[in-house]
Parts: sequence; C-alpha cells; structure tokens
Amino acid sequence: MSHFYNCQNPSEPQFEAEVGTPAQARKAGADVYPSVTTVLGIVKDAFLDEVYKPRMITDLAREHPHRPWSDLAEMVYGTRPHPKDGELIPSHEFGTSVHGTIERMINHHVLGIDEHPGQSCWDKWAMPFLNWIDDNNVQALGCEKIVSHGGIKIAGSVDFIGIKDSRIFLADYKCRVNTKGKAK
Repeated sequence: MSHFYNCQNPSEPQFEAEVGTPAQARKAGADVYPSVTTVLGIVKDAFLDEVYKPRMITDLAREHPHRPWSDLAEMVYGTRPHPKDGELIPSHEFGTSVHGTIERMINHHVLGIDEHPGQSCWDKWAMPFLNWIDDNNVQALGCEKIVSHGGIKIAGSVDFIGIKDSRIFLADYKCRVNTKGKAK
C-alpha cells in the first residue's frame, strides 16, 4: 500500500490516511508527498522480483503445502524465532518489535519522555543500540520521526536522528541475521 504525507508544515509532516494513490495525492494538494518506501516500491529489482521471490515462494510452498499463500509471502525474507515461545515469525515482525522497543527505551531513558517501558522480551536486541549511543557520546534528537524534503517532494519515517561531533545523522536499525560475520 502506498503512503502519503501532508507536508504543508515541513517541520511536522502528517500522515494522510485517506490518500493511497498518486491521483488522490494530486487532488489533496501540492504539499502531499509520497513516502520514500512508496517511491522505492515502484523500482523493481530484476533478481529479487523475477528470481529470488518466485524461487522462495516455490520452496516454501513445497515445505509448507497447507499454509496459505499470504503466510508464504510473509516468509519470503526469512523467519526468526519469537523470544518468548520460539515460534517462527516473519523477520519483518521481529524487526518491528525491536524497533518499537528501541523507540520506547530512547524516548524514556534518553529523551526523558514517555512512561517507563518496563522489561520486554525484545530488550536483548534493543540494548546494543542504546549502549552504542552511550559509548559513542551520541545525543539523541528523536526516534521514528517523519521528515520531508520539499525539493524532491518526498517524506518518510526515520528510525533515529542523532548528533555527534556537531553533525546530525540518521540511523536505520537492521535486525537481519548475519551470515559468516557479514550483515545481509
């Protein structure tokens, strides 16, 4: 699904829940921009779309002949064991949970906003990023912030915005399993 943001106020873009197509965005106004993910979704990767995905869905269908197609499609990019019960979940669900935990921890422990997040089964994966912030004297400016650029008319959510040595930077968390010490 496509996502669009109203960027009339560039410092606070607002998600447009009722806008889901470029035509609807044009009708909504010149300040309604597509998300980065929406724009990148248009670009097709020959290997991923024509080789990898069909091969993986075929292999997964053979391995799980009674699972619905929608489950198989979610499993294409891998699964991870849930930390509570070990049940395999799609890697994107795992990543979303870790992202949420990092956001809650930074908002409370670093930025002093939001309630104490309490203990979570995802803390093991969130703590390395918080430790990295401390170890590298990074000042957190925000998590899961929507930013936009009027020049290229695009908007999107940023995992983390920080400052180190007077330089602002963006960070994108990744939760993929490493292979032979190299990130996927």
